[in-house]
Amino acid sequence: MGDLPELSQAGKNVLITGGGGGIGLHIAKAFLQASAAKVVVVGRRDDSQVMGLQCDIAKSADVERVWGVLKTQGVHIDVLVLNAAVAPAKFGPILELGTKGVVDIFGINMFGCLEMTEHFHKQEGSSAGSTKYLVHVSTVAAHNFAAASHMYAYGLSKNSGALALQLIAQDTKREAMQIVTFNPGPVFTPGAASTGVKEEDFAFNNADLPGQFAVWAASPEAAFLHGRFVWNEWDVDEMKSGELRKKIDEDPTFLQIGVHGI
Repeated sequence: MGDLPELSQAGKNVLITGGGGGIGLHIAKAFLQASAAKVVVVGRRDDSQVMGLQCDIAKSADVERVWGVLKTQGVHIDVLVLNAAVAPAKFGPILELGTKGVVDIFGINMFGCLEMTEHFHKQEGSSAGSTKYLVHVSTVAAHNFAAASHMYAYGLSKNSGALALQLIAQDTKREAMQIVTFNPGPVFTPGAASTGVKEEDFAFNNADLPGQFAVWAASPEAAFLHGRFVWNEWDVDEMKSGELRKKIDEDPTFLQIGVHGI
């Protein structure tokens, strides 16, 4: 990735939520490989390459503190990767989880993402380039409800987060803040292992894939996907050209969350 100048993150400061392990950690590594000037990982301890800040993005006070620390230290964020997410401790019907259980997961999966986005957009100063880049890590559960029938509440919260960013993208010029949401697909992470799943139980994606895709999504190469929802398994060249690109250019609702066809 470091050999692709069009994907270079040189001179840019990147903030990743939920980057302490799993997909977030691989995203952090990918941005470092792409020569990012600084990678700020929320929840990860400091080391020689990564600036770590503790933060529960469901808590406004934590979010305010993180952006205050960045401002004090003169760190202007050019790329925001919203990777932090939470699922209920036990999957099941929404009414069994209850209103409080649903509200709790909305705290991170929707409201936390919204508050981080607001601070990112309103931060003082200018980016390394003229455009800010926001990358949102979502899930198949956000749109394929049949495939995730055991986790409707989680899907509801992730759907709401993705839709909020989609609507923000409609109100925001891509040149000011480019927004791309993607599904990383099945990745074997410590979180997956904690549920009892074994690596040999499923055809998991390589954990490097979402990291590399996030770097691509945070570049001018992905400008045509502003406000869209895609999967990182899809071939980038096919998305950039041919029939798929034609649909993206001609249909403003294509690859977007909503009820289309009525």
